[in-house]
Amino acid sequence: MAQIATHDGVVVGVAPQQVKVEMHVVSACASCKAHASCTFVDKAEKIVDVDTPEWKDYTVGDSVIVSVQEGLGLMAVLLAYIVPALLLIAVLAVTSIMSQSELLAATLPILIVVVYYLVLYAFRDRLQRKFSFGIEKRS
Repeated sequence: MAQIATHDGVVVGVAPQQVKVEMHVVSACASCKAHASCTFVDKAEKIVDVDTPEWKDYTVGDSVIVSVQEGLGLMAVLLAYIVPALLLIAVLAVTSIMSQSELLAATLPILIVVVYYLVLYAFRDRLQRKFSFGIEKRS
């Protein structure tokens, strides 16, 4: 059974099939007793678009709970940062060994990463369905 991460939020916009929710995200250290005097506290306001067929049930200002499967955060980091970094390093190493051209060794890894991000962009609808949020009104 998948773990669900939840955040409190406030509806800031409603459109057909979609609800915009503003969440106040605070880092884990913000719960520390010394957070008021600490400069490392990370607070941010995030706005997420939640696709829902019940969009008519929500109005601006509603207090809601936004949920997402916890494992999806790691998958997002993997797709957005780790895979492209590994691609860049691998292609750079192979190109440096196989070719005497420094220009090729410098441009090919960057080109491969650009192609990778273009492929992600091409599959954005599929990824958006996988990385979807749930929403429910706060009781």
